[in-house]
Amino acid sequence: METEVTRIYLKSSISRVRKTGNNHQILGFVLNDGTPIRSVEVKIDDGPWQKATLDRANTKYSWKLFSYTWEGARPGEHILVSRVTDDDGNVQPTAEELKRKKTFLEDNGQFPRKVRIS
Repeated sequence: METEVTRIYLKSSISRVRKTGNNHQILGFVLNDGTPIRSVEVKIDDGPWQKATLDRANTKYSWKLFSYTWEGARPGEHILVSRVTDDDGNVQPTAEELKRKKTFLEDNGQFPRKVRIS
C-alpha cells in the first residue's frame, strides 16, 4: 500500500560517468526541500569522501546537479556513491541507517553504483 508523500527527504544519486581526456567526470543530482546544501561528496570504492562541485545554475527548488573529477581511474569495476548534507546538518543516510522506508518514493538512502572502467 502506498502512503502519501508530503516532504522530500534529502537525497543524491550518481547518474553518469564519462571520460574527459585522461580523467572521468562523475555527474549526479540532489533532491531536497529547499534547505541550502552544505556539501555533496563522492566516494570511490573504499576510499575517503571527496567534495563534489555543485552547478552554479542550481536554484532553491530545482534538481541540484553536481560533478566530481575522478583522476587516475584504474581499469576494472568500481563502486561509486554520493551523499549530501544540508545546512541543518541532515546527512543522506546509508541504506542500513534509513529509519523510515515505507515505499520506493520514501527511499532516500545512499545508492551505490557499479561502473566498469576500460
